[in-house]
Amino acid sequence: MEALRQCRLFATWPDERLADLAMIAYAKFHPRGAEIFARDPEHREAFVIAAGEVEIGRESVDGRRFVLSVQGPHEILAVVRLLAAPPIHYVYRAYEDTVLLHLPCDALTALLDSDPILWRDVALLMCARQGESLRQLDAVRLGTLEQQLARTLIDLSLIHGIERPDEVELGLRLPQEQLAAMLGISRQSVNKLLRKLEEEAIIALDYNRITILRPAALEALAHPKAPKSLAGFDCR
Repeated sequence: MEALRQCRLFATWPDERLADLAMIAYAKFHPRGAEIFARDPEHREAFVIAAGEVEIGRESVDGRRFVLSVQGPHEILAVVRLLAAPPIHYVYRAYEDTVLLHLPCDALTALLDSDPILWRDVALLMCARQGESLRQLDAVRLGTLEQQLARTLIDLSLIHGIERPDEVELGLRLPQEQLAAMLGISRQSVNKLLRKLEEEAIIALDYNRITILRPAALEALAHPKAPKSLAGFDCR
């Protein structure tokens, strides 16, 4: 119950309903690199990350890998599997040794139906994630590769960041191949972009680790100010 309470979807649930939720959940350990639904890609379970991290990605028909995100403790994933229709086949993989609280979707749906106001929390969560997806799509279509990398590092820092005076360490192992899969570009291109940020003293690089030395500068790079409007200028 303590682990479920820390998940934002269940944070405001009454104790009685949270106890019901705990009764249908079961914990399972997934070693680093293990695929969560390897034996049954359409298995209908959502899950909460109790400890560790989970990578969410997809693979193209020609074998190319795209990583959508790496999520950390207390996040709930695969909520879309509440739908009876076959889910989009995202690949969920343990990024580190991970403990998950699995929630069978039929039992979770029955619990939500027994107290329909709880569906509101599911709707709000999915609306928030829709907004995040649209923001990511805008970043890919409208931003430069440097801006996309900056935004990716900021997003990771919000999930995994370890704040220190004037800097933020990304508290997860982050090989350049992983960043390349997140951005959909080559490792060589990622290396070039990272070295540029390092030369500008915006980040520091260590073996599979990144520290953001100047968060404000990275934020300015990720979200440059829009040009001033011509409104109010005399253009005669």
